[in-house]
Amino acid sequence: MFSPISAMSQNYLLEQSPLLINHISSSIFSLRGGSQLLAQAETIDSIYTRSAVGYFNNLRVPAAVLMSIIMKEMFALQTTPASCMRKWDNEHGIHHSKRWRTLRYSYLLLMVLAFSLETFTIFVATQVLTQLATAQSMVPVGSNLDLGIDDENVSRGFFTMGAKEEVHLSMIDFLIKNFEFEYATCRCHFVTGLLCFTVATALRVRYAMRKYSDLSMSAMCCLLTVATGMLTYTNANTITYGGYLNLVKRQLELSVNFLKARMRSGPLSIVTAFFGCLTLIYAILGSISPEFAYFELDDEDDITK
Repeated sequence: MFSPISAMSQNYLLEQSPLLINHISSSIFSLRGGSQLLAQAETIDSIYTRSAVGYFNNLRVPAAVLMSIIMKEMFALQTTPASCMRKWDNEHGIHHSKRWRTLRYSYLLLMVLAFSLETFTIFVATQVLTQLATAQSMVPVGSNLDLGIDDENVSRGFFTMGAKEEVHLSMIDFLIKNFEFEYATCRCHFVTGLLCFTVATALRVRYAMRKYSDLSMSAMCCLLTVATGMLTYTNANTITYGGYLNLVKRQLELSVNFLKARMRSGPLSIVTAFFGCLTLIYAILGSISPEFAYFELDDEDDITK
């Protein structure tokens, strides 16, 4: 049987349910030694962590797409020319031209460099995303909550939390203080790989349209304009390090420090530095005395030409 008193009681309970839930929740947090403010308030570093995850994802995905394109097109200029171009190449000595061979193998080397840079970008971005996913955030937004820690700098997960006045001012400040090597590496490698790919594509256009000199030069200059424009924009709107060259310099410094700090952990740091030095040495030797003139000659007697 319907009763007005029971209906009023139900309405009262529904109106007071949020207050009851909050009271119960606060009681539970009090029993656990926690704080409702700490439980509900979003932390500053958690905001920066989410932004950092988006930042590294925005580098990793384009780097993966670019790497797949480079892997597919890396050896495009090493194949036999199309039949429609063979007669023209023989008439103009393209097949035995040292200048055109230099262009073709410069394209290949730039693509190899771009592939290596983008691959390392993907790897480092994936690793730092894992670190960010397991990081701990400690300081709530807009609160003066005392964490009960006497030391001014206490390690929390992957972060070193400082005093309240040292809270990170922005996401970039957060990354530089906690993940500078990863931030500088991903940013430098991605931009450098993109520039190498653009210049390599310019060389490929020049070679593919070699029969039409003016048009091929126009297309090549167009792509070179894009490359120099990207550098100009990077230097004009730089966020940190003061430009592209300073970014590369800082990344090299961080890489050297990274390898030095881990030499005692195993031989891989020494092996990495060894292969890096060999890369530079052979690149210099190949630039001083290139051997492109001796590749892909039909007759052995032509080698002496």
